[in-house]
Amino acid sequence: MDPAALGLTLGSAVLHASWNLVVKSSNDRLVAAWAQVSFGALVFAPFLIASGIPWEAWPSLVASTLVHLVYGLTLVAAYSRGDLSVVYPVARGSAPVLVTIGAVVFLADWPGVIGATAIFLVVAGVLLTGLRGRGHGLPWALAVGALIATYTVIDGAAVRDLDGSFSYAVTLTIFNACAYIPVLVAVRGPRRMFGALRTEWWRHVLGGTASVGAYALVLIAARHASLGLVAAVRETSVVWGALGGWLLLGEAGGRRRFEGAALIALGLMLLAVVR
Repeated sequence: MDPAALGLTLGSAVLHASWNLVVKSSNDRLVAAWAQVSFGALVFAPFLIASGIPWEAWPSLVASTLVHLVYGLTLVAAYSRGDLSVVYPVARGSAPVLVTIGAVVFLADWPGVIGATAIFLVVAGVLLTGLRGRGHGLPWALAVGALIATYTVIDGAAVRDLDGSFSYAVTLTIFNACAYIPVLVAVRGPRRMFGALRTEWWRHVLGGTASVGAYALVLIAARHASLGLVAAVRETSVVWGALGGWLLLGEAGGRRRFEGAALIALGLMLLAVVR
């Protein structure tokens, strides 16, 4: 793999784990989740104005927006009930495994020996990471993983028939930011919503920048290396997430969770290579 592409992809992995760290450590996680999506929407909106909205993908966009909204709310609930070093690796690790299992059950698409080994490693890592953890993070993390798998299938099927897959992604980000607003107004109210933005604006800017930056770095890296290798290296984000929870947030069981996250990352890298 080209060293520049490797560095960009590792940077993307760190940034992806970082915005989850920001959400977890925020005083109002729901506002933080919305603010980061909104920041991404603002950054990429000019591109969409120039390229146009993929109108033929509207059914998929609406469906994916609803799933993304539930995903965001579930992620916030997961971080309210469990540690980052449990929720983040398990959620990111279970999603591709669920997609692979779904392909076996519904499409008879067997992953082969390497794929089966990868699934075993991820499951072992999930068990090592999630068992004996504080709170109820593991079930919520698995729910987040299921939602990630759901919108991955929806979006993957949609962009397969589109020329403008990037336009689809940007439109989805804008839709997602808009979908949060009525929920926030109903749950928090405008005064509390904008109060949280004022008191922690710097945190939201950092998280939003990390979120957008992670996506941008992957796109750049994919121009210099195969997509399979980029996807594999990016899965190291689960290790950085476990480290962040352990070292920066002082979560208990950090070493065991780091080891579990390393197993998950190895399994995900194998899955990314064989897909």
